[in-house]
Amino acid sequence: MSEFRKKPSNLPETKVGEEGSAKRNILRRGGGGGGGGSGAATRLQDDGSLAAEYDSAALDERDPNYDSEEDGGVFTPPTAHIRPYAERRVGLSKMTLTAYKTKVTPIIKEYLSSGDIDDTIANLVGIDAPEYNYEAVKRAVNMSFDASDRERERVSRLLSAGYPEIFSSNMIGKGFERLFELIDEIEKDVPSAREMLSIFLARAVVDEILPPSFLKDAVVCNLGGEIIEHAKRMLSRDHGGARLERVWGPGDGRPVEDMKVATDHLLAEYLVSGDMDEAVRCIKELNAPLFYHEVVKRGVVLVVDKNKEAQDKISALYAYLVERDLLTVGQAVKGFTRLHDLLSDLILDAPASGAVLAYMTNESIVAGVLPGDFSVNNP
Repeated sequence: MSEFRKKPSNLPETKVGEEGSAKRNILRRGGGGGGGGSGAATRLQDDGSLAAEYDSAALDERDPNYDSEEDGGVFTPPTAHIRPYAERRVGLSKMTLTAYKTKVTPIIKEYLSSGDIDDTIANLVGIDAPEYNYEAVKRAVNMSFDASDRERERVSRLLSAGYPEIFSSNMIGKGFERLFELIDEIEKDVPSAREMLSIFLARAVVDEILPPSFLKDAVVCNLGGEIIEHAKRMLSRDHGGARLERVWGPGDGRPVEDMKVATDHLLAEYLVSGDMDEAVRCIKELNAPLFYHEVVKRGVVLVVDKNKEAQDKISALYAYLVERDLLTVGQAVKGFTRLHDLLSDLILDAPASGAVLAYMTNESIVAGVLPGDFSVNNP
């Protein structure tokens, strides 16, 4: 795909004020190329792949580079994806990774609450352990998974604002690789984490804090798997960059309540017309992919007191959205989970809600909109 081929030499010029611009360099401190930051530069091979980027894990627990990965302190030997910097760094801190985690976690937590970028960057600099800044990337993204879109937007902005002085492309890439390794565990608590991680990744490319070649690196692709592929699909769509800039939206700038009204209207129009393509066009215009769980939820609510034909129309629309790669399984799971949580309230207005929800849940499982093992207790 042509979108993924960028010259690896220098960061493109900042573009401000251009409609749909995918640049957020206005938030960044300092200039420079794609691998600035803590004395580490991104080195790209002639074929565009990343090479010699990451720190090698230290083998000695007393070494400041020793990486236990988790707070339990169990040593994890270096793996194939951890590669040494192309250049030696001078003046490494004497802090351990565990100590860094202890310091950085409250800083990220405070930032998610306050949104104060300047203060957060000053605090990260104050830790004075740049070799561990990938851990700040990993923790910020991970901590936002069970927060709201507002906090996720703040994380994306922090990464962009801290690039390249705090978060070099090396550190950002290493942070994502750590998340790829942990995503199966994270997903047990946050079912939509894999989807959100792919969006963070695509957004990082749009914000030019990760080179597009990161998505082509063989080792990265092996670790990231479907997360990488999903990020590529989002980047390859028409106006993908502009959409990703507002992906943690509501995308087109409308308040959430207005988005809900617009969703109800388009679904009601669809029930009358039966025109799936027009419904898809209207849903795309919402420009907020992570709002699609609300489309799922409100569609069912709209037909709980209607006939089977209307219920089948909504189920067919969900299947069509999945087929068009607009609705993800994660968003569908989130929508149906919320419906089951609201069932007692729905029954007050529409006594048949329980039976309708059970029917539409089963239809969505059969159509592949929901996973085969979906249940209220196992979303």
